[in-house]
Amino acid sequence: MATRTYSEMAIPELTDSQIKVIFLNLDAEFNAIMMRALTHGIYTGVVAVTPWAVVSRKNCQNRSRYFLVFIILLLYLVAMVGTYGEWTEGVSTFITNGKNFWEAYNSDPGKRSLLPLGIEAILSTILADATLIWRCWTVWGRSWCIVLIPIVCTTLAAISRGIVTYYSTLDVEHLPPQALYLENVVNWAVLYTSLIMATLLWCTILIVYRILKVGGVSAGMRVYHRVIEILIESAALYSAVIVILLVFEVRNEAVGGYIQELAIAIRGIMPTVVVGRVAAGHARPDDSWSEGSTASSLRFGNRAITQDGSQRSTESDISMRDLEEGLAIAADGTMHDVEIRGKI
Repeated sequence: MATRTYSEMAIPELTDSQIKVIFLNLDAEFNAIMMRALTHGIYTGVVAVTPWAVVSRKNCQNRSRYFLVFIILLLYLVAMVGTYGEWTEGVSTFITNGKNFWEAYNSDPGKRSLLPLGIEAILSTILADATLIWRCWTVWGRSWCIVLIPIVCTTLAAISRGIVTYYSTLDVEHLPPQALYLENVVNWAVLYTSLIMATLLWCTILIVYRILKVGGVSAGMRVYHRVIEILIESAALYSAVIVILLVFEVRNEAVGGYIQELAIAIRGIMPTVVVGRVAAGHARPDDSWSEGSTASSLRFGNRAITQDGSQRSTESDISMRDLEEGLAIAADGTMHDVEIRGKI
C-alpha cells in the first residue's frame, strides 16, 4: 500500500495500480475533450465551405436548397452546444475541482451539464439519420417501403438515448424499482449505438447497391467518380466508425472515448457533405435514378445538360443549312456549265 499526501487534501491509501488507473482515466477524459475540440474545428471548416458553395452557384432558384442549408446550420448549432457542454465539464473537472488528481477523479459534473449533452445527442441523431434516410428515399425513387426499417430504428435510438439521459440526470435513490430493474437488465448505451448502426448499415448497403446498379449502365461514368459517389452518398465512413465504436463499447475499452468523439464529428460532417453536394447541384438528378439513365452523377460545370443538348442541336441545324446551301450552289454551277457546253 502506498499513501500519497498533497497540499490541498489527504489522499486515501491507494495502491500504485489504483493510482495508475485513476490517472489513465483522467488522461483519457482530457484527451477526449481535446479531440472533441479538434474535430469540431474540422467540422466548422466543412460547414463554412458548404453554404458558400451553394450560395455562390449561379442560377440557384430552387428554394429547397436553402432549406437544406438550414438543416446543415441547425445540425452544426446543435453540435456546437454539445461541444460547449463537454468543454464546460472539462473545465469543472480539471480546473475548478482539479486541485489534485483525487478531487478531479471524484468531481461531479452536475446534472446541468449532463442534460444538455443528452438533448444534443438526441437532436443530432435525429437530424443526421434523417438526412441519410432522406437520401436513401430519394435514391430509391421515393419508396417508403425501403426506408421503413431505418425510420423505426432511428426512432428507437432516440428513445434509447433519452433513457440514458434519464438515468444519468437522476440519482439512484430517486429511481423507481422498475427503472432500476431495466437499467440493470438492458445496456441502453450499447442498444443506442446498435440501433444507429442498424440504420446506417441499412441505408449504406441500399445506397451502394443502387449506385452500382444505376452506375453500371452509365457509359460516361468513370470508376473514381463512382467511388467518390459511393463514399459520399452512402456515408460509408460513418458506418465504419460506428461499427468500431460498438465493438469498443461492448468491451468497455477506454479508447472507446476517442472513437466516440470521432463519431460525433463525422455524424455532423457526413450529412453536411451529402446535403451540400445535393444543394450545390453536383449530385445525380432525382429523375436519373433509373436503370435506363446514362447521365453522370458528377458534373463540375455550371451549364445544364439540356442547355448543352439544345446548343448542339442548334449548331447541327446551322451546319445542315450551310451544307444544303452549298449543295444547291454547286448544283446551279454544274447546270450552268452544261448549258454553256451545249451552246458551244
